[in-house]
Amino acid sequence: MRKVIFLLVLLVMVAVPLTFATGIGVAAGLNPIGGLPGSNLMLSLKLAQVPFLMGVGFTLGQDVFSFGFTGDYWILNQPLVNFIHYYLGPGFYIGYQNALLVGGRFPFGLNVWPLKNLELFLEVAPTLAIRLSDPIVFPEFGLQGAFGLRFWF
Repeated sequence: MRKVIFLLVLLVMVAVPLTFATGIGVAAGLNPIGGLPGSNLMLSLKLAQVPFLMGVGFTLGQDVFSFGFTGDYWILNQPLVNFIHYYLGPGFYIGYQNALLVGGRFPFGLNVWPLKNLELFLEVAPTLAIRLSDPIVFPEFGLQGAFGLRFWF
C-alpha cells in the first residue's frame, strides 16, 4: 500500500508540471521552530498559474515510518523589494510520526529570486491540529518552519 501511494504521488508530481511553468524543489524543516509534519524533508511543487503549493515527505525504514503532506493556498505573493517577495495564505497538513496529526496552518514567508529560474524560500507557519491518538488531543497548537529552494522550468 505504501508503494502504491508513493507511486501515485510521484506520478502526479511528474505529470502535472508538464502542462504549466513549474517550480520543483526541496524544503527542510527548521527544528528549533517546529520543523515539518512527519518527515523533516519534503519535496515541493508549485505551478506558476495557480496560487497553490504542495509538499510531500516521508521516511521509510525497517523500524521507522513517517510521512507528511502540506497544501497551501497563497492569497498574497507580492514583491517586497526588487527580487525579494513575501507570501502568506491558509493551508492544511497531515503528518504521521507515532500519531496522526490533521490540521490547518497559516504560512508566511519570504521567497528570494537570486537567479531567473532559482527560488530560495524561508517560512514560518502557526498550526492548529487534532492529534488522532489515544487519547485524542484537540486543540493542539504548534509552529512549523522550513527553508528550501525550487527550480523553475
